[in-house]
Amino acid sequence: MEDKKNANQKTEDKAQVANSTDELSQLREILFGQTNRAFRADLSALEAQVEAKFSKLNAHLDKQFSDIRKLIEEQIAGLADQLASSNDSHESAQAHLQNTTDKLQSELEIAETTAKNDNDALEAHVVKELESLDNLFSKRHKELLERLQQVTSELSESKTDRKTLANLLSTMASNLATDN
Repeated sequence: MEDKKNANQKTEDKAQVANSTDELSQLREILFGQTNRAFRADLSALEAQVEAKFSKLNAHLDKQFSDIRKLIEEQIAGLADQLASSNDSHESAQAHLQNTTDKLQSELEIAETTAKNDNDALEAHVVKELESLDNLFSKRHKELLERLQQVTSELSESKTDRKTLANLLSTMASNLATDN
């Protein structure tokens, strides 16, 4: 008879633990689910925005390089026509063409170096911002989990009536709303 009572008590205890775990999961979803989803959506939007700006910058740089190359090609073609039409100053035209080509090549190299540096700086900035956002998210997530653990602990340690529990949840919801 005593064994039957102990078995019934153990079954009831297991049911209460399972029910408490289910309620805790529901409470977590109610308290943090929307915030977590909203943060992830914001992070995805920011990543898409950064990717779009990065693509736009790359397209702009490609256009600039294309324009510079076109300008170089046009200037070289113009100099070649000038050289063909002026046989009397062949050597000076040749030196002028070489100087112009060297200058344009130097400018192209400088522009490519500058563009690469700008691109590297932008990439470093994006990585830094993403790390910053990740750290902020992790910090807030940790704080929320600690608060939830604290509230869970308080609820586990003390019996609270429904009105007190409702006030506590309302206060937490207000705090979450003001954090956003």
